[in-house]
Amino acid sequence: MEFAPDKARWRQVAEVIRGRIEDGTYPPRTRVPSVVQLTAEFGIANATAHKALTGLRAKGLTYTEPGLGSFVSPASRSEGLAESEDTQPAWRQVAAAITARITDGSYPLGARVPSTLELAAEFEIATSTAQKVLAHLKNEGLVRAEVGLGSFVSQRPTE
Repeated sequence: MEFAPDKARWRQVAEVIRGRIEDGTYPPRTRVPSVVQLTAEFGIANATAHKALTGLRAKGLTYTEPGLGSFVSPASRSEGLAESEDTQPAWRQVAAAITARITDGSYPLGARVPSTLELAAEFEIATSTAQKVLAHLKNEGLVRAEVGLGSFVSQRPTE
């Protein structure tokens, strides 16, 4: 692949993967290429491949199962990496990804949602940004906090 010089490579790789999701090459709940596979296919650095996968996950197109890899979300949104969403703050993008997981059942009612530290690690964001995500989800009534236990899904978003 020849990369455009005026656009981040991770975004270009994410667009290719998004296209494959949209055209059915990677159907819902199937594995998408790993960091190692992306580096081999596109000739990019590990960090660039990781950023591409993180971007897809932040948009709700994929989800990650620790130890298994990344998979196409059951209800992938066709707008995926729409340019208008790229201008949203990181906390809103992550909140949208978690909301998508609640909506598609990846996080069922009563399930524990990732902690501040887990969100920070998964989405490569600051812990203060992750705290903002959880606060927003609580304000929206999607999650409830239980002292000493964590945050749990309390309801599904209304359409």
